[in-house]
Amino acid sequence: MFGQLRRLPPMAEIVLTIPALPDLDLSANRRRSRHYMEQARDTKAERLAAGVELKIAMREYSPTWWGDLLSLGMPLALSWTLYWPKGVRARDADGCADLLKPWIDAMKDLGWIKNDSPRYVPTVSYTSVPSSPKGPSMTLRIERMT
Repeated sequence: MFGQLRRLPPMAEIVLTIPALPDLDLSANRRRSRHYMEQARDTKAERLAAGVELKIAMREYSPTWWGDLLSLGMPLALSWTLYWPKGVRARDADGCADLLKPWIDAMKDLGWIKNDSPRYVPTVSYTSVPSSPKGPSMTLRIERMT
């Protein structure tokens, strides 16, 4: 397996475009008014949907070797950019963290990261772009840490 990796092109980053936004019902501001079982059910559904969206985005990106490279356990930096459509309020970084937690967990489910601890994902950043013509969509930039 490691012999195959030597022949791979050097990878610094990958940028996935996802034509969706996280479920706004998972916002920390909305959680307090909901029963915890309802919240858990919605989070699980979002995690499954996120896995599908991430697979589709990776397939469109197209390097077949990336899945193997991601599963090696090297530290990765994740940078999320959320493009909000007109009429939808952009969220702050704390709100984005809550909304995107199921998406990061879906990356673990897919085997792209071992877990989301600082050892494997030392850096996660969030940017909200309000009233964007790109919205509703988001990009995920995955960078190998050296």
